[in-house]
Amino acid sequence: MTASRESVAYKQYEERMAPVQQERTRDLRAVPTPRRRKKAAVRLNVFVCVSVIAIAAVYILFCQMQLTQLTAQVSTQTEALDELAAENVSLSSKQMNSMDMTQVEEYAVNRLGMVKMDNSQIEYVELTNPDTVTVAQSGVSLDALFSGLARSFSAALEYIR
Repeated sequence: MTASRESVAYKQYEERMAPVQQERTRDLRAVPTPRRRKKAAVRLNVFVCVSVIAIAAVYILFCQMQLTQLTAQVSTQTEALDELAAENVSLSSKQMNSMDMTQVEEYAVNRLGMVKMDNSQIEYVELTNPDTVTVAQSGVSLDALFSGLARSFSAALEYIR
């Protein structure tokens, strides 16, 4: 016996199982890709990236140039400050050495009209009770300290025994 679509078994199979619908095949058509647009977009992105990198490099170089100039100015000003500080020390020492007591005395006598004191102008003050100084003992002496340490040590030895 040959199997055919008209046989009983085939009919029972169709009754029990739902018929499988075949999917419709879709019509596919090829769409041409716009290659020129992709290339143009990629070129534009590359141009923008290269431009940003170039601008950043120029900015960094400019900042480094300014930093170098400012460092040179700072070192020049520091050298000038050191020279002025050394000159200040030199002039201060000259000024201190130029002042002499004889010059001060001449200035006081000639310009300010001051005169030296006479022996008759000197007055002596005599105290009836001479000054006395009393030192209060603090109660702690070196001997007292050593004797206290010795007593503490002997008490510790007695406790240990």
